[in-house]
Amino acid sequence: MLGEVIRVKPIIELIEVQKEYGSGTGRIQAVSQASFSIRQGETFGLIGESGSGKSTLAKIVTGLEHPTAGSILYDGKPLWTGKQFNRIQPGDMQIVFQDPQSSLDPRMRVKDIILEPLHALPSQARKEKGSEERLHALIARVGLKPDHLSRFPHEFSGGQRQRIAIARALITDPAFVILDEPTSALDVSVQAHVLNLLKELKRERKLTYLFISHNMSVIRYMCDRMAVMYKGKIVEMGTVSDIFDNPAQAYTKTLLSSLPSLHQKKVEPHV
Repeated sequence: MLGEVIRVKPIIELIEVQKEYGSGTGRIQAVSQASFSIRQGETFGLIGESGSGKSTLAKIVTGLEHPTAGSILYDGKPLWTGKQFNRIQPGDMQIVFQDPQSSLDPRMRVKDIILEPLHALPSQARKEKGSEERLHALIARVGLKPDHLSRFPHEFSGGQRQRIAIARALITDPAFVILDEPTSALDVSVQAHVLNLLKELKRERKLTYLFISHNMSVIRYMCDRMAVMYKGKIVEMGTVSDIFDNPAQAYTKTLLSSLPSLHQKKVEPHV
């Protein structure tokens, strides 16, 4: 029907999620009533200073931390029942961490690192997705070579290690990928290359991203919509263009004013 609005259902919904640490007077509110949804196929940015609660939310979504209150729905089903994480289809959700040097096991060879997530899959899926042909096609796509598979992480640069981490996340054919500061530990000379790779992979594989960063220029370059976090709370949310052009909150204006180059019409990560 002409003019009909097509609604894309959210792949994940957070509803008044809270996270507290400690007890009594020593309680720390890491996340307070965080609510947002991410539609299938979009890149949703979460930005804030260190300690704002961004990475805590990522840990809750991936099952590494349980929420104190609130609920999270993945494809319409609850991820948490109290402190019990309800596992979704193995491999459907993956994460790329901030520092590839610490997120890759230094005792494992690259091939074993990339294939490790397949251990959670049924044997037939593990065999299909871990085939030699598919593995070689994947590493070529992320910019690695076949002879890299037999090496150890310390033999690579930071950018190469993050490409290994990206390959590890994609080996299971996920639908949803959390990118937790994926370029902040890299030299500025390679950041843009990794970001461009992530954009291309999203388009090719029809991925949905939750992109966590403290870098406003990266959020603007990568994301469709965004939420701004401050001291555990989401203080502003909307499309990237709306927030950059018309920020409503003082904290958001402060973030923007610290990066004057962002007020240019087109901004891309520095290389």
